Amino acid sequence: MPLLLTLISLLLLLTLLASMFFWPNNTGWISIAMLTVSIGIAIFLSARKHWKAHQQAECTREKMVRNLTLDILGFLLTMGAAMYAGGMAGGYLGLRAGLWIGLLAGFAGGFLAAWGVRSAWGKLVLARI
Repeated sequence: MPLLLTLISLLLLLTLLASMFFWPNNTGWISIAMLTVSIGIAIFLSARKHWKAHQQAECTREKMVRNLTLDILGFLLTMGAAMYAGGMAGGYLGLRAGLWIGLLAGFAGGFLAAWGVRSAWGKLVLARI
């Protein structure tokens, strides 16, 4: 199942990249669909992981809900930071150095922001446990 969900996410990403060149008018709604599906997949996988732990009596229902809430909040913070940093870096360098440099800068900026927020969130959550 996770392999299928990964393939769906990759196909949506390739569709989004292709739409920038071949269907620029459709890029907005394709990006919204991609974001919605990606968030849904992440929430589904996290919920499934915590539900399995709850069924195997590794945690109580309250702990499962708490862990799932922390996972979703961390994911949303990570996505928000990646979108903001990637958009700023891509927009700034895209105007000054061209489309491809802007695209690469957006990916790199988004990745670095997501990595930083995710690692900080993980340390914060571990410190609170």
